[in-house]
Amino acid sequence: MAGAETGDDAGVFALHEGLALVQTVDLITPVVDDPYQFGQVAASNALSDIYAMGAVPLTALNVAAFPPDDVPLGTLRAILHGAHDKVREAGAVILGGHTLNDPALKFGLSVTGTCDPRAYLSNSGARPGDLLVLTKPIGTGVLIGAYRSGWLDEDGTHMLVRNMAALNDIAGRMALSREARAATDITGFGLAGHASELAGRSAVAICLWFDKIPVYHEVFTFIERGVNTIITSENRRHVAGSIRVAGDISATEEQLLYDPQTSGGLLVSIGSDEAVGYVEALRNAGVEAAAIVGEVVEAGEPYLDVTRS
Repeated sequence: MAGAETGDDAGVFALHEGLALVQTVDLITPVVDDPYQFGQVAASNALSDIYAMGAVPLTALNVAAFPPDDVPLGTLRAILHGAHDKVREAGAVILGGHTLNDPALKFGLSVTGTCDPRAYLSNSGARPGDLLVLTKPIGTGVLIGAYRSGWLDEDGTHMLVRNMAALNDIAGRMALSREARAATDITGFGLAGHASELAGRSAVAICLWFDKIPVYHEVFTFIERGVNTIITSENRRHVAGSIRVAGDISATEEQLLYDPQTSGGLLVSIGSDEAVGYVEALRNAGVEAAAIVGEVVEAGEPYLDVTRS
């Protein structure tokens, strides 16, 4: 029902009229030094694809690339422990996995979930008149860079890890129950890249209101100090032909649109009559950063428009 040709966050395979499998795989390089925290973030990042489809995770397999001569075996155990605890929090189980020797440490999960094949979220259902809800702040790429440079203090690091490790389960479940039309999770292509993909797959235009987008504290300060990622410029080139940015948005602000996210939030397209209630329900459930950040409009060709509200 959904595969490589649909460009969704996960594949969907119908087993019978009332049950479909939802499958994804994702792995990342370390974003923090603490191996347990890294395992938690990597697991949440992989599980997010399941939640973006409005599905429920069922099982997971560890996927670990490990340099055995440079990293103690206890580090791998701690990574697996963090992932195990996060998967258990999600109500799923780890059945095993695979490790291989590799010069660069990487870790992630292959996740299988389930959904009703008649009711799941894709990235192709956004409709003109919908409002767009973002469920986590953006700026993890910048903050990870600041952390690696020794500029992110202890409180900032704790906040960053807590948010990256937070599951998108509540956001995905509530989106489906409120009959959201489409969703995607914001990860490596940045907000602009994933929003453009949503517009293209849905054959609509998307208008983002920059001043409504939740942003991590100190992000702009770090950008002005020169913190950047290699992927940021690639993401900018990727959407260059399909984005229009208003002139009153500064270069520093615009850079954030292309910042690659690790375990970011969901971007949900939902009817305007449900959007406010959806955000209120999310905040009441602890998803404090949830906000309405834009709207879906009709257009002759798909594009992303970034303005101020």
